[in-house]
Amino acid sequence: MPSPPREARIAPPLERRPCLATSTSLAQQYAPLVKLLEAETGKKVQMQKATSYAAVIEAQRAHKADVALYGPLSYVVAKDSGVGVKLAGALVTAKGAKPGYKSYGITRSGSKDINSLADFKGHKVCFVDPTSTSGYLYPQAGLLKAGVKAADYTKVMAGGHDASALSVASGDCDAGFAFDTMVDSDLIKQGKLKKGELKTVWKSSEIPGSPAAVSTDLTASLQKKIIDAFLTKGNADYMESKGYCSGDGCKIDDNWGFAAVNESDYDSVRAVCDATKDAQCKDGS
Repeated sequence: MPSPPREARIAPPLERRPCLATSTSLAQQYAPLVKLLEAETGKKVQMQKATSYAAVIEAQRAHKADVALYGPLSYVVAKDSGVGVKLAGALVTAKGAKPGYKSYGITRSGSKDINSLADFKGHKVCFVDPTSTSGYLYPQAGLLKAGVKAADYTKVMAGGHDASALSVASGDCDAGFAFDTMVDSDLIKQGKLKKGELKTVWKSSEIPGSPAAVSTDLTASLQKKIIDAFLTKGNADYMESKGYCSGDGCKIDDNWGFAAVNESDYDSVRAVCDATKDAQCKDGS
């Protein structure tokens, strides 16, 4: 096993992150977590911005990222394609919460002809990205179950959960998909949506939380230090207590922190992949 690197490298998640204007804002969001990992491991930590889910997978496959924060689908693709990774917990929105979230099928509140996924037929539908778990994979499974095939609607890739929801609100798409808190609270808090502006016509089954994964290239002792840091100290309360941040600046992508997950928790993603036979379940591109 190779010696541990002098500088640990972390790739941030894409699954639940709204589009960010600059890399500086992303660095600011993850600064408390970087400080925590540096304190717990004694190593310099460098955050590397990823441009896609596939890039996160390949960064760990190529030994260019020691820690990665995945979406559920991209983690499954990485793990099942032989990338050497070990779970280090998954994001939770609040202390004591269980890792997990849902995908919403949405339309404008005034829409009278769209009240279920079956009604998406004949309409322009916004998705997030082909490798998004809640913005594409689970919606595909839901549409198929509702008897709606790809040829039955016009597909649009919005590029982000925020962009998908806002495209529906503006009328650029008749219907679409985004994860739950993006619709219920995030965009409302940001002043980009008014409460009740969107109507939720479908909710997916529970999707396992977006996980952090540590490269098994690292020594066993370093892996343990990183995993312990995520599970016992990787949260807003602890990081604020240590002076790494303050208030909402301690949240990780608007989440409280990390909680333990098991490999079996991601079997539901594998089941959805089996149901949809989607190409992204195999190559993560």
